[in-house]
Amino acid sequence: MDTASHVIAMLIFGYVLGSIPFAKLFTMRSGVDLFETGTGNPGAANVFRKIDRRIGVAVFIADGLKAAVPILLAWALGTPQDLWFIGGWAAVAGHWYPVFNRFRGGAGLACGAGVVLALMPIAGLAGITLGMLVIAKLKSSGHGALTGLIVVVVVSSVINVFAVDVDFPIRAEWPAITSVIALAFILFGRAAARGWKPGRKE
Repeated sequence: MDTASHVIAMLIFGYVLGSIPFAKLFTMRSGVDLFETGTGNPGAANVFRKIDRRIGVAVFIADGLKAAVPILLAWALGTPQDLWFIGGWAAVAGHWYPVFNRFRGGAGLACGAGVVLALMPIAGLAGITLGMLVIAKLKSSGHGALTGLIVVVVVSSVINVFAVDVDFPIRAEWPAITSVIALAFILFGRAAARGWKPGRKE
C-alpha cells in the first residue's frame, strides 16, 4: 500500500469510527437529551456530571479508543510515523461532525486524549493522569486539559532531547508532538467559540 492509500484509508476509517456517538448510545436508557442537559455537550464530562459517573467514565474510554485505534492501526500496517496523526485527527473530526448523529457532536476532549495516548504513550499517560487529578480536584475539565497538555509537551520534549536512540512507544517523533499541540489549540479554540469558559462545573 502506497502513502496516498494509507492516508485515504486513515481518513475514512478514522472519520467513520469517530462518528460513533458513544455518549448517546450509552445513555439511551436514561431518556436524557444531552443537548438539553448541563453544558449541552454530548460527551463524557457532561454524562459524568449529569447522568452517571460510571457511564461517564465508560464514554471517556470509548471516545478515547475511537481516536486511538486508527493511529494504532496505522502503526500496525507500517504507515510512516509522521503520518499517524492523520487517523486520530480524522476521528476527532468525526466526533465533532458525526455522520451517525446528524453531524451534531461533542467537544472532542476524550478523543484528543486518545490521540495523545496513541501517539506518545509515556507522555500521554503522564499528562492524562495529572489532568484527571486536576479535574477531580477543581471540577474543571478545561483546567485539567490544559494541565495535561503542558505535561505532555514537557515530558515528550524531554524524552526526545535526552533519549534520541529510543523509538516508539517511548519516544514520539516531532511531527506527532507538534500535531498534538496544534490539535489542542483547535480543541480549545472551538470550545471557546461555542461559549465554553474554564471554571468549576457542578
